[in-house]
Amino acid sequence: MSLAATLAFVPVSGQVFASTETGDTNKTEVKNESAKPEKGEIVVTLKPGKALPDKAMKNMGAKVVDDHSNVVDTKLKTLEVGNVDAVLKALNRNPNVEYAERNYTFQATATPNDPLYSNQYGPQNTSTPEAWGVTTGSGSQEIAVIDSGVNYDHPDLDDKTILGYDFAQNDSNPDDRNGHGTHVAGTAAAETDNATGVAGMAPDTNILAVRALGANGSGSLNDIADAIRYSADEGAEVINLSLGCNCDTQTLEDAVDYAWNKGSVVVAAAGNDGVSTTFEPASYDNAIAVGAVDSNNNVASFSNYGTWVDVTAPGVDIVSTVLRDNYDSYSGTSMASPHVAGLAGLLASQGRSNTEIRDAIEQTAEPIYGTGYYFQHGLIDSYDAVNY
Repeated sequence: MSLAATLAFVPVSGQVFASTETGDTNKTEVKNESAKPEKGEIVVTLKPGKALPDKAMKNMGAKVVDDHSNVVDTKLKTLEVGNVDAVLKALNRNPNVEYAERNYTFQATATPNDPLYSNQYGPQNTSTPEAWGVTTGSGSQEIAVIDSGVNYDHPDLDDKTILGYDFAQNDSNPDDRNGHGTHVAGTAAAETDNATGVAGMAPDTNILAVRALGANGSGSLNDIADAIRYSADEGAEVINLSLGCNCDTQTLEDAVDYAWNKGSVVVAAAGNDGVSTTFEPASYDNAIAVGAVDSNNNVASFSNYGTWVDVTAPGVDIVSTVLRDNYDSYSGTSMASPHVAGLAGLLASQGRSNTEIRDAIEQTAEPIYGTGYYFQHGLIDSYDAVNY
């Protein structure tokens, strides 16, 4: 299945919005970090029979913060200090010290048993496995996928998809007849650690399936605006919009503002024209605009860019769920957006407001090449965000 690289809104009678997706190939790269330095802490191993005199401790401005000597025979001391680098140098010159080094906090890194997880560089390049040690989302919350529908019988989606409304055909069966929405849903929140397919960014958060695009991947302005308002009214903490147009409509902006004012986080794809021209609804103030990068964190050639783009996420060769219980890799800012929506779902499970969620996502984004020019912040960092 392949959509054209650029499908845009046509501002004439029969106006349509289009999904933002392009191409399909396969690629894998893994980046993983399992420990981060603990600010202001040092671990010291003393030589047998030696101690750190009180005077030396005072001169270094150090105090013991962890001592397990009463439960385990150890020469290890944990010190809280002001200037870590200076104290490390002093301790490693001290004749009573075997060695001293920075203290680290280790995070349990979840490695799901989903067989295609090794082909998913997206979660791994965004430090999401580390974030899963803090939260995996919440079954009482929802990420609304406003798209071509969701294949809710898919084995990686069937236990977590809530059926919303089909605005394209005006019924209560938002089944996917295109595949785009199913792919987006899988990236955001596929069932995880179920020995099936792929892992989702927010494994325990539900998907609210809302269909606003037809089988051809396009839909009307009024359907999309209504779908946004509906999702907000349904209480979706996060709304993903992997669609848009090079247009500026008050109807769409009003719908985004309505959702934001109801407490929803609105996440939107920045578009696939490879230009700096704004793309709506991503460019609106109350939406988080998401550009795409590849497995090496380089800006995707198709991704729209500019300081109006808030953050970036993996969007090239993204493996996820598709129709007929299958899996495939697609590329596009459509594929980047649900990575951010999934992260927003993790943050929502921590009880954060939409303002706090947006702030955490943007302020912890990792500066990469192009930050400040091609996009405002950088590559999302799930671990730092959930600890922000």
